[in-house]
Amino acid sequence: MPARYSLECVDLRRLNYFATVAELGSVTKAAAALHMTQPSLSRQIADLERELGYKLFTRSAQGAELTPAGAGLHIHLDGLFTQVAVIPEILRTASQRKELVRIGLPPGIPHPWFLAVLRESQERVPLADISLHEASSDEQRQMLRHGLLDLGLLHLDPPELQSIRVLSQKMGVAVTEDSVLARLPFVRFSDLAGLRVMAHASGEIASEESRLRSASASAGVTTDWIFRRFSQHSELIATSSKVDAALMTEASALRHLPGWTWIEVKESDAAGQHLSVETWAAWNTGARPHVRQLAQILQKTQKRVHKEGK
Repeated sequence: MPARYSLECVDLRRLNYFATVAELGSVTKAAAALHMTQPSLSRQIADLERELGYKLFTRSAQGAELTPAGAGLHIHLDGLFTQVAVIPEILRTASQRKELVRIGLPPGIPHPWFLAVLRESQERVPLADISLHEASSDEQRQMLRHGLLDLGLLHLDPPELQSIRVLSQKMGVAVTEDSVLARLPFVRFSDLAGLRVMAHASGEIASEESRLRSASASAGVTTDWIFRRFSQHSELIATSSKVDAALMTEASALRHLPGWTWIEVKESDAAGQHLSVETWAAWNTGARPHVRQLAQILQKTQKRVHKEGK
């Protein structure tokens, strides 16, 4: 039977030692990373196992492998350490008689639009102290579920959360100045026939990969799609992959491919919906009033998106 214990028994330092061993898969490597001796770290892990009443690792010559209980604890600690890390921010905000509101930001959010949101929130919700956390839509859903975010900005409408659509961005292609597409006023799928086009990897923008493949197929066009995660290395990836164009919003093009020309894509997907990136503000039922007020501000500021990058 598991040992009974109180939360006061669990030492955060030991949990950190456990997490380090779990991540490195070795007590020896973890001891070196933590600047401890191996016997000392082994004792700390043994003490933690005794306090919790579960065996956390199976040790062998190859290293330390998590038991099912250890794997569950490791997953849980991601949220716990995040909660602990935010304590100084919470104390600072509370001492100023304000409420900390943690908002998630996914890839591709236009900065001018969100800066306008911040300005209005300072005027209308002065007691809300906003803390921003960059994460994908899938990551934010998990963070909202575990109470690590108060408000998420997701590129999908999550059925398990309260949500409102706050932003719609046109899709386009970014091309180099010597591209034949650079002279076009807008682009159709037929213009991409036979070309190599880079787009968001699956998971960054909900269902984009399957949506683009089906849309181009419905238009009778064969395109060589390359799906990648857009980052600070996007231009290097695009150049090394010899792509002819990168499908993205104008905000993403300005951030990741600043020397390229962005042209709107005037097409619909296989369902007849115009190609665009939609963003929803999402929060848990029972969220604080400040969270709902900020969601309303996000929705009312959506008309300013056409000024992005200017």
